[in-house]
Amino acid sequence: MNSIKKIYISLFIFSFLGLISCNSSEQNKKLTQENGWERVGPGGGGAMFWPAISPHDPDFAMVACDMTGSYLTYDGGKSWTMFNLRAPVRYFVFDPSDPETVYANSTALFKSNDRGKTWNVLYPSPSSIKGIISRGDHADEVIVTTDSTRNSVLSLTVDPSNSRKLHAIISIDRKSWYHVSEDQGINWTMVREIPGGPMNIFIDPSSPSDNRTVIITCKNTVTTREKGQWQTFKGVIGVKNINEYAAGFDKESNKFILYAISGKSYFNPEGDPSGIYYSEDLGRNWENRQNDILRRRPADDRLPEWRAIATSSLNPRIVYVSYSELALPGDTICLGVAKSEDYGKSWILSWKDGQTKNGHFFTPNYAKGWIDDRFGPGWGENPFSIAVSPVNPDICFTTDFGRTIKTSDGGRTWEQVYTNRKPGGGGWISRGLDVTTGYNIVFDPFDDSHIFMAKTDIGLLVSNDGGESWESATNENGIPRNWVNSTYWLEFDSEVKGRIFATMSSVHDLPRPKMWRRRGPETYTGGIVASIDGGKTWNPVSSDIGEAAITHILIDPESKKDSRTIYACAFGKGVFKSVDGGRSWTKKNSGIEGSEPFVWRISRSKNGELLLIVCRRSDDGSIGNNFDGALYRSADGAESWQKINLPEGMNGPMDIISDESDADRFILSAWGKLSPGNYNPDTGGGIYLSADNGSSWKQTLSKDQHIHDITYDRRTGTYYACGFNGSAYRSDDRGETWSRLRGYNFKWGKRIEPDPRDPEKVFIITFGGGVWHGPSKGDLNAVEDIVSPVFNRE
Repeated sequence: MNSIKKIYISLFIFSFLGLISCNSSEQNKKLTQENGWERVGPGGGGAMFWPAISPHDPDFAMVACDMTGSYLTYDGGKSWTMFNLRAPVRYFVFDPSDPETVYANSTALFKSNDRGKTWNVLYPSPSSIKGIISRGDHADEVIVTTDSTRNSVLSLTVDPSNSRKLHAIISIDRKSWYHVSEDQGINWTMVREIPGGPMNIFIDPSSPSDNRTVIITCKNTVTTREKGQWQTFKGVIGVKNINEYAAGFDKESNKFILYAISGKSYFNPEGDPSGIYYSEDLGRNWENRQNDILRRRPADDRLPEWRAIATSSLNPRIVYVSYSELALPGDTICLGVAKSEDYGKSWILSWKDGQTKNGHFFTPNYAKGWIDDRFGPGWGENPFSIAVSPVNPDICFTTDFGRTIKTSDGGRTWEQVYTNRKPGGGGWISRGLDVTTGYNIVFDPFDDSHIFMAKTDIGLLVSNDGGESWESATNENGIPRNWVNSTYWLEFDSEVKGRIFATMSSVHDLPRPKMWRRRGPETYTGGIVASIDGGKTWNPVSSDIGEAAITHILIDPESKKDSRTIYACAFGKGVFKSVDGGRSWTKKNSGIEGSEPFVWRISRSKNGELLLIVCRRSDDGSIGNNFDGALYRSADGAESWQKINLPEGMNGPMDIISDESDADRFILSAWGKLSPGNYNPDTGGGIYLSADNGSSWKQTLSKDQHIHDITYDRRTGTYYACGFNGSAYRSDDRGETWSRLRGYNFKWGKRIEPDPRDPEKVFIITFGGGVWHGPSKGDLNAVEDIVSPVFNRE
């Protein structure tokens, strides 16, 4: 998964507005139909953050994930629509006066005037943007401005009674400044530098509209402007880093209430003194209000973690806290959400999952989903983020490692909102909130209603109804427990019904450098499993290889059915071959350079020649050394390997396919290498074509420097490709030219798999956005998520 850089943002809306009505289910359906794509899978499955709820309509909410996807619902979580703003969104802000307007911050600050359907860049201003480049292993998008500064809107709020007035903390070349805009973000005035790591900006709605009281919370200071005078107050004594703030205006007492949490947590592993803090004087003084929770612990037990805190911006008497590692009598350790209805003076453990010596248990007031059934209460953990409705504090959304969970009754009950059980029994159907990484989708050659998805973090999934619903395929069925995290590949035997081979590992996200940068492949666990009953049961068959992350497997279709020849890629070990259907394996590295080759993919040409991809072992932009990736061929069944020259300036091969009508014609995908400087795009990536068996190459796609897989549909003669730049491509002229599939725009794509039931449809497997299913030529009428011309991908 992408690394999480915690920036604490809160949404505060202080104008009380009546609820507006909308036919949310019809609007959600319309959005999906316009884009021509649907999501396939059970839903959930990856970390989600930053929920936010509209002050005008509590059924209108947004959620972000750390894999670049964002999601909106118009019906309170019954269904979700995905959109993509080129990077993980770090916060959403609703306009308190205009129900159509919402802001989101990712690579830039974006604004939507149509409830999140389309977005325009707001800051930096479009006129100041020279271009957008992609850099680094995750193709992070960098905005190049005319003044070559690095800008980021760290926090934003809209004036409580004036939609045209925006208040923001903007980082410019690593210095943070308080800015104000009087024209909805078109122009900005820099007011004051804010040191100390600013996290939030709040406005007291009771202050004069022409002289607002501004509250800026930092790591452990609070800076305020009251009656035009600036002051900075020292934070909680002994605390270096506050983990999160929340705030709201209490109409009854006419006070602006601040909350904060500190202590050792997921977001602060080094730790600080523990506390749930309350301030009613804009941060001048703080009171620790955790004691009502702590008194439940056995004497001298460890302190719990406070991971998130949230309140209703119009009713701060109500406050919710995400907790874990709370020890209770009876050797019970609990996690979940605590709620207070009196400003934190007393607490109820509203959501209480637990662990005892006899096992785990779910809180009894929770309606579960498929992740809970498969992995138990500890997998999702306690919430990363919490959002409380500004107008109804009984409504609250939480997000965690794989789920979005909601209460509509103030925590008396909780329900997951990412998946539905298929009516009448069977598997699970996504509500549109898909946050999973995959490698492939594979159909049973004997039964096209029987389908597998190879996934990261949630392992192997299976559908027995043509992809309508899905279930876990790794639960107590012979797959070693420490292998179930990731399935890199699955291969059916096309001539033997029920026979399948799959590659499993505890290591996810290969071949991304974050997985091997600090951990050597000798520590990887995993192996190959085989099934003879269509995946109902499995047996490990790779003991000769030993523990390894097996990333690919290939069955020789011309070998004997009762003694198949099979090839496997063990990442960091090499190529292994079996000539007895997987019962025994022999290493076949003759000619492959290096003691720990990152062998990734192996393919077979029509003439029987094998082609092997070895991934690059560097991510610093270097080339021409022992860390370069490589391409090999074998004409003798992997007994020996000969190196094929890579295209000039390229050292990051990812996939290769040979033309079915001409075995000397190769199409090769590549990952760009880092260029020096801050504003130079990666080079050496894209798609390359050779018509002479790899002797020479020409680049046929260069604008997209991070291409993952190449696939082919022999029914139509079409090649497909996609990668990490928010685009998928097809070629109808044997790889000479490529056209973008309009409507698909998830930032990180991995593979396009033609739908074997319909040549007019394809599946797109993504890195964090689930599996998309849609038109093989794209939807020409699709509206892009970002409509600003400077962000045009065409």
